[in-house]
Amino acid sequence: MLGLLLSLWVTLPGVVRPGEPGFLGNVNLIFHEAGHVLLMWAGEVVMLLGGSLFQLLVPAACIGVFLARGERFAAGLVTLWLAHSLAGVSAYVADAPLRNLPLITGDPDTHDWWQLFTIWNALGWAPGLGRVLHALALGAVVVGVFVALWDDLKEKE
Repeated sequence: MLGLLLSLWVTLPGVVRPGEPGFLGNVNLIFHEAGHVLLMWAGEVVMLLGGSLFQLLVPAACIGVFLARGERFAAGLVTLWLAHSLAGVSAYVADAPLRNLPLITGDPDTHDWWQLFTIWNALGWAPGLGRVLHALALGAVVVGVFVALWDDLKEKE
């Protein structure tokens, strides 16, 4: 239980150092940028989506591996990573109209979601989609805690 609480404290954005992405934020950034590179061949829209997609798929794949091996506690902890990643993507999506988040390029015109919503002529969708993704992130925290504690909860029955 202590390990789970420590993991929650470390993984939730802004808890350790408010305003900074923290360790997992930097890990997510690596997978985000790798997604752009790996999907560059598939066209502009897929390449732009690839960053956020890979940022979510990598922890999701790790969850799948742990569940397949029957390691629920590990799967639950990694679900907290997925929640962190979802929270990051939700903030990025919601930021599209304003483009206030710092980008590694330093150029607000390279904002993936601003470009996507501009291509789709749907910039007004950004706040709503950001809220939906944030709600999914909060749900992932609850699911992660439940999955991590499943064996303990089952023993008490």
